[in-house]
Amino acid sequence: MSPGEQTPDRGTFRCTLQVRWADFDQFGHVNNVKYIEYAQEARILFVRSRFGPFGLGNLPQVVRRVEIDHLRPVLRDSTSVDVEIEVEHVGTTSYQIRQTIFDAAGEVCCALRVVMVAYDASTSTAVEIPTGVRHVLEAAHQRAAITDEGPAE
Repeated sequence: MSPGEQTPDRGTFRCTLQVRWADFDQFGHVNNVKYIEYAQEARILFVRSRFGPFGLGNLPQVVRRVEIDHLRPVLRDSTSVDVEIEVEHVGTTSYQIRQTIFDAAGEVCCALRVVMVAYDASTSTAVEIPTGVRHVLEAAHQRAAITDEGPAE
C-alpha cells in the first residue's frame, strides 16, 4: 500500500437511529414495516462510512432479497435503535449482509439478511462489484469472521 493510501475499515458497522413517534402502531410498538426502513437507513450510512473515504460512495446497488425475523417489539420507551451490519459473503455481482436491530435496552429485536447487487441503471442489469468496493467488503467480511468464530487458523 502506498504512503497516504487509506486502509479499509474492518468489522462490524454500528449506527444509532432515532425512533419517531409516527413509527409506532396502535399497539404501542414499532410497526413491522419500519424495521425495513431502519435497515435501509443503516445501509446508506454503512455505504457512506465504509466506501466514501475511498471515493466509492456512489456505487449503484439494489436490494435483491431481504429475510427478516421479528424477535421482539421495540416499545414506546425506546427513543432510538442501534443497527449493526456485518458482511457475510462477497460474490461477483452481489454481497450479503446481516443486520441486527437493537432496542434502547440493548435487546435484539430484529435480524435481517440482505443481498445487495451492484447495478447498472442504464442497462437494468447486475454488474461486477468494482475492485475498490470488493476490497472494502472483503476486509469487513474477514474481520466479521474473526470476531464471530475466533481467529482464523
